[in-house]
Amino acid sequence: MDYLVIGLVTAINFIVIKIKSDRKRWEDAILDLSILALLAYVFGGSYGGLVVATTTSLVISIFFLFSPPAFIKKIKQALS
Repeated sequence: MDYLVIGLVTAINFIVIKIKSDRKRWEDAILDLSILALLAYVFGGSYGGLVVATTTSLVISIFFLFSPPAFIKKIKQALS
């Protein structure tokens, strides 16, 4: 059962990232992938750690889906 849940969480996470890339929200998609990779690296010492990392990444991805980050746009505006 645990493997099914983590499989679904991982799949949903990648589906959300694909939706963002299809909508050309590159900043958002790259940030999500980076967060997933960083969390997997930090918590990757155990199965439980990877479950925490993947679940956390999914929650962050869903949050950014509704509230996209705009820090690169702000940096570009500041430099203009």
